[in-house]
Amino acid sequence: MIRWRQPRDDKSIVELVRTQLVPISPWQHPRDRRLNTEIVRRIRRGVTLVAVPSRNSSPVGFIHLEFRHPALFIDLLAVDSRFQNKRLGTELMLRAERHGLSKGCTISCVFVDEDNTRALRFYHRLGYYTTRSFPALKVIELAKSLIP
Repeated sequence: MIRWRQPRDDKSIVELVRTQLVPISPWQHPRDRRLNTEIVRRIRRGVTLVAVPSRNSSPVGFIHLEFRHPALFIDLLAVDSRFQNKRLGTELMLRAERHGLSKGCTISCVFVDEDNTRALRFYHRLGYYTTRSFPALKVIELAKSLIP
């Protein structure tokens, strides 16, 4: 089930960042309380959808979006490794894209760590294409038109 983030989800979202994103990032990240503060501040800047097994359970995945018109910017996407390959990431992306389109966005953009081949394959399967590379930042920008 996909639903909008509620404040009670923040702890689980931070844990997903800590366990699913930080270990594969080429950058150093703050630990403990600083990571919590940084992620909670970040998710308050936009909107977040969460994937939950049932209405009242903790999130097992999430996607955080920001609107930078005309672009929908996918800021963070993570799914607990125990729930990967069950289409949760795809469903989160499709819901995010529909929401962006409803808000007037015409393109969706995401930055992926250049060594994250699994994420690159995932986004390419969803129709995203490489727009540019930022070697100094170790990231690749991908984009997709939201116009049907």
